[in-house]
Amino acid sequence: MPTQPDTMKLHPPTVSHKIHFEKVAAALKAETTVVFCDTSVLFWLFGLSAEARTEFLKWVSDKLQMRFRIPVWAAHELHKHMVESPARLLPLQSEIKSVQAKIKELKRLVSLAADNRRRPGFLDRREYIAALDRSAEEFIKQCKAAGQTKMWQDLAAEIVPFINEHVLSSNIFPLHGAEAEYGTRVSGRVPPGFKDKNKPENRFGDLIFWQEIVKHCSDQPVFTSAVLLTDDNTPDWVFRPETVLDDGGNPHRNISSDGYETFLAPPLLTHEIGTTSKISEFFIVNTTMLAVTLERFANYQIPALFAAVQPVIPASGSPPASASSDEATAAQDDVAPAAEVVEGLASTSAIEQERALDDLQQGINTYSSDELQSLGRGVSQATRTELQNASNMIYRLDLLAESLPSEERNALYLGVLKDLYFDSSNRPRPLPLDGDVEAVFHVLGKFDVSEALEKFGSEIGGHEDRYLRLPSKNAEKIRLSFMLGPERRNRPRELEQIVADGRQIVEEIPIDSADSLTKIFPTGNATVDELLAAIAKRYSVPLDWLLLDQPGQTLVNWDDTKGFVEL
Repeated sequence: MPTQPDTMKLHPPTVSHKIHFEKVAAALKAETTVVFCDTSVLFWLFGLSAEARTEFLKWVSDKLQMRFRIPVWAAHELHKHMVESPARLLPLQSEIKSVQAKIKELKRLVSLAADNRRRPGFLDRREYIAALDRSAEEFIKQCKAAGQTKMWQDLAAEIVPFINEHVLSSNIFPLHGAEAEYGTRVSGRVPPGFKDKNKPENRFGDLIFWQEIVKHCSDQPVFTSAVLLTDDNTPDWVFRPETVLDDGGNPHRNISSDGYETFLAPPLLTHEIGTTSKISEFFIVNTTMLAVTLERFANYQIPALFAAVQPVIPASGSPPASASSDEATAAQDDVAPAAEVVEGLASTSAIEQERALDDLQQGINTYSSDELQSLGRGVSQATRTELQNASNMIYRLDLLAESLPSEERNALYLGVLKDLYFDSSNRPRPLPLDGDVEAVFHVLGKFDVSEALEKFGSEIGGHEDRYLRLPSKNAEKIRLSFMLGPERRNRPRELEQIVADGRQIVEEIPIDSADSLTKIFPTGNATVDELLAAIAKRYSVPLDWLLLDQPGQTLVNWDDTKGFVEL
């Protein structure tokens, strides 16, 4: 049990992110830790997908319960925005409108600047401008497809009861005392909030919020550690070391693209809260740090939430350029061994995985076919840790493969397929692993993988009926037929059967089976679109390869014994 410090402790200039995250994970698990959140986290809840938000609320309910507290000031600030500026609760929708306006202006400027010269891939200026228009429309269309369709009032109906359950009962009045103290703290640059000195209003809100935390900890001597969840990562709230040590003890820049950006509480805040309470450890954690901590260090599975905050690093753009023989020989000397890259891809550290992906891209021309097949398996494995850039690499195989001979190109893709569909003993799996099948099917038709598909087909031959659809050269989309009972006024239609390309995929199964529809949808009903997503996940096929014969918003229910067939 940590002991209360009697002096202020400064942070070293370099910290181990692994050790720090392990400390945060241990604190979150301890019954003697209280966890607070601020307004930025409440806003964040409104912006999350339903799955990610459910995972966060379940974590609080399962693991923290009433150790999770919301200061009155945070609830007050959220309520103010609900009344005065509710559009801020749904930043995605506001940002889409903003981007649409910017794209419109950008297209106007491009149209003014574009001359009649030929451009690669376009016959003339008119075709070039038309392609820009189509790209812009597709970009906005895909942003809108994120799925955030609920009104803020519907989300508030879910989130407000959660807030009311966990809000403190602090007496924050009178407020003039906070304003007077704020002036003194600003002059000494004492956190929190000293950077708000020029704000026209609410300059001392951070201080009131902080005083609530200090007072609650002082009144609750059972707590010896405190965690503050906040996405307000400004210098008047957090200390950000420039350098951190990775899992291997190697120093590197503390940047968010690693997924491991590390923030610490300023020493003076830790000292202040410790002078009036039993708190000896104080952590400040943003939402990305929280997801990384729970998923990788606390053994608490939050796949949707972790995927939501996983940083996406833009691909570098083009395949490695051809080089002279001398340059190629020198480059080979710097290439990481294939076994080392495979080990990095299998790491639980996002930093190590990112480094391995970069090593693979840089050395892709130097590996043998056998090595590339092992590397393909490694890339596929990395997608299952929700590492977005591993999926990006599969999507970009057509670009990476341009500089590879056909044999090596097919070996890389075959490795991805073997990981998903075969176990370590090379036996076909009953179901593909939960890798990125969207990316695997996307590659079909992008470049020649006929050799990989032929080998894959020969090895999985005789087991094709286990799968709803396998990657193949002439793979066609799957036609689904929903057999529903008669329409009933204001009531869901009853699901009788779902047929996929002539195969029934619903049957009578035990109610407690993981494939039970009621187990998947505890409400006992779902829209056809929701069932479609469940089918794609259950049978590991891309969602856009499933063709419907019913309106997606049709609401259906079912008998409790119905569930998905094991093919």
